[in-house]
Amino acid sequence: MRAGTGEADGRTAVSYALVNMPLQMIQGPASIILPSLYVQYAGLDMVVIGILMTLLRLGDAVMDPAIGYLSDRTRLRFGRRRTWVALGAALCVPAVLLVFRPGPATGYVYFTASYFLLTLAWTMVEIPHTAWLSEISHDYGARNRLSTYRYIAGMAGTALFPLISFLPWLPNRAVTPEVTQLASFVAILLLGIAVPAALWLVPDPPVRATDSRSHGIRQVARDLWANRPLRRFIAMQSLTGVSSGMVTGLYYFYVSIYLGLSRDYTSVMLAVYTLSIVGSALWLRIGRIVDKHRIIALCSLFTALTNVLMYVITPGPDAFLLLLVMFSVAAIATSGAVAAQVALLADVADYGVLQSGREHPGNYFALFAFVGKAALAVGSGIGLIIAGLFGFRVEGGNGPLAMTGFFLAIIWIPLALNVLSAALSWFFPLDRRRQAVIARRIGRRHALDLTPAPSGNGAI
Repeated sequence: MRAGTGEADGRTAVSYALVNMPLQMIQGPASIILPSLYVQYAGLDMVVIGILMTLLRLGDAVMDPAIGYLSDRTRLRFGRRRTWVALGAALCVPAVLLVFRPGPATGYVYFTASYFLLTLAWTMVEIPHTAWLSEISHDYGARNRLSTYRYIAGMAGTALFPLISFLPWLPNRAVTPEVTQLASFVAILLLGIAVPAALWLVPDPPVRATDSRSHGIRQVARDLWANRPLRRFIAMQSLTGVSSGMVTGLYYFYVSIYLGLSRDYTSVMLAVYTLSIVGSALWLRIGRIVDKHRIIALCSLFTALTNVLMYVITPGPDAFLLLLVMFSVAAIATSGAVAAQVALLADVADYGVLQSGREHPGNYFALFAFVGKAALAVGSGIGLIIAGLFGFRVEGGNGPLAMTGFFLAIIWIPLALNVLSAALSWFFPLDRRRQAVIARRIGRRHALDLTPAPSGNGAI
C-alpha cells in the first residue's frame, strides 16, 4: 500500500491501533477513577479535587493545539508523527509511576504536579497518533476501520485495568491504590511493546509541498475557522463531552455510594468493556451502509436513553442486573460514537485541504482533543461541584436535597445535552458521497502538483 492513498493492510492497521491500548489503560483510570481514589484514600476534599481537575484538564486542553501545531511542523527524517509518539511514550513512564499511587502522603501538590506530567506525556502521544490516521488512508471506509481498530485496542487496554483487581493475592475486587500501582507496571510494559512496533511498521507519509512551514498560527486558525463542517463538528463534540464529563465524574459514586455496589464495580465495568468491543464491531458493519454522522446521532440518542435508565435504577436486590443492562446500552452507544467521530474528523480535515489548499491535520486533531478535554473538564468539574454544593457526601447518608443535586448533575443535564447533540449530528453536511468527491479532487491536485487554490474554491 502507498501510504495515504487507499486501504491500509492488516499489519499496518493493527500496529497503528495497538498504541491506543496502553494509552487508554492510562487515560481511563486517570480521568474517571483516580480523582475519586485521591478523595477516598488521600483524604482530599471533593470540591477542591473538582476544581483542580477542571483546571488541570483545561491546561491539558491548551497544550493540544501547541502539540498539534509543532507536530505538523516537525521535519525530521524519522518522521513527524513517529518522533512525537516516541517522545511522549518515554515521558509516560515516570508520569504513570507517580500519579497511580494515591495515599495518605499524596497531598494536593503531589496530585497536581504528577497529574500535569501525565497529561503532558499522554497528549504528546495522543495528538500525533490520531492525526496519523488521516495520513495512512483517504478512503472513507478504510478510515472507519482504522478508527474502529484503534477504539477496540483502547477498550481492550481499558478492560485490563479492572482485571488486575481479580488477581488472587488481592483481598477483594474493589479498586484500591494497590490495584492502580500494579496497573501502572502493566501499562508501562504495553507501551514498551506497542510503540516500537508502530514506529517500525506504520508508514509516516512525507510532508507535501502544500504543507510547508510557512503556515503561521494565524493562518492555521483562519483555515480552521473557515471550515464550516468543522464548526458543526465542534458543537456536537462539546455537547456530548460536557454530558460525558458530568456522568463519568460522578458514576463511581453512583455505583459505590448510591447503589452500594462497590464490590461489583469491576465486574460491571468488565462487562461494559467487552460489550464496547462487540459494539464497535457491530457499528463497523452498520457503517458500510449508514454514514458516520448518522451513527453519531443514533449513538447520542442511545446515550440519552441510558441517562433515563440511571434514574430508574434504585438501590436493592435488582440494582446489579439493571445496572449491567444500562451500562451495556451505554457501552454499545459510546463505541459507535467514538470511532465514527475520529473517522469523520479526518473527512472534515480533507474538506479543509480542498478549501484552502493547505494541509495541517495535526491541528484538526489537536482541536478535537482540546475541545474533548475541555468539555470533559468542564463537565466533570461542574458535576462534582454541583453535587458538593447540594451537600452530597461520599460517606453516605445523603438527604433529598443532596440527591436532587446529584441527579441533576449526573442525569438530567447530560440527557438534554445528548438530545441536542443528536439533532446537530443527524444533519451533518459531509456524507459518504461528498467525501468521495473531496478525495478525488485532492488526489488530482496532488497528482498534477497544482498550486493550492485560493481559500474557498474547493468548497462543495
